[in-house]
Amino acid sequence: MQRNIPISGMNNFRDMGGYPTSDGKTVKWGKLYRSDHIFNADEKGLEQLKTLNIHTIIDYRSDDEIEKYPNPVFDANVKTYHLDPDAHAAELAAQFSSSKDNEDENLVKKVTEQKEKGLLTQRDGIVLEQYRNFIHFEKSKKAFSKMLHIAADPNAAAIVQHCRGGKDRTGFGAMLLLGLLGVERKHLIEDYMVTRENRLERNEYKMNIYRTFTSDETVLAYLLSFIDTKPDFIEASIDEIEKSYGSIEKYAIKELNVTENMINLMKQQYLE
Repeated sequence: MQRNIPISGMNNFRDMGGYPTSDGKTVKWGKLYRSDHIFNADEKGLEQLKTLNIHTIIDYRSDDEIEKYPNPVFDANVKTYHLDPDAHAAELAAQFSSSKDNEDENLVKKVTEQKEKGLLTQRDGIVLEQYRNFIHFEKSKKAFSKMLHIAADPNAAAIVQHCRGGKDRTGFGAMLLLGLLGVERKHLIEDYMVTRENRLERNEYKMNIYRTFTSDETVLAYLLSFIDTKPDFIEASIDEIEKSYGSIEKYAIKELNVTENMINLMKQQYLE
């Protein structure tokens, strides 16, 4: 089966099937997808999406993002849930709340201001902070709890989780779901890192836009850290969960209102 699914206009649509679990089973293909936002799909892409038997969309974007980049409807029977984790650090929030026409410029200005204040000491720190926020912020826990409850519904699949680029919010949600199914850590990281290859061309396009607003290499390196995909980011989440709760399953049960029965239901649906 194929991990990356070429959807015309999109750059990060893929199947989460095929990963082995610790108890010797395998995640089913064609049941769990993750992607960048469907706004990017062109007419051909929408026709391709129709063939995937998608019943449920989990949209992690904010209201501002959805207003700027509304997903087109490719099937009237698909149920969409808007579950915003709202865990952005200030610099990232500045971009998402800007108007569609000047969000890149505003982000560059925000980072430049941070540099002038001497606050750009650790490029990856903001992204790492966001990944830890996913675990502890109440709004984040509510969003990811709802996602897992939806996934446990026998009628929900096939499900596609997405945010804007399919990296951070979607990456965390995918890690939680696959982790609860028993997929081991190395494969959780492997799944996360597929995004890096899928977004290389898109990231270079974004960096060229940023270069039209600044030639400061320090600022540009900082901006790259926001859109780059590094194993450190998802590892920071897994490490924090394991340190604080012992395992992804224990975290989900204690903080996300998940039950052992729900986990068993998901395993029955998504494993073979």
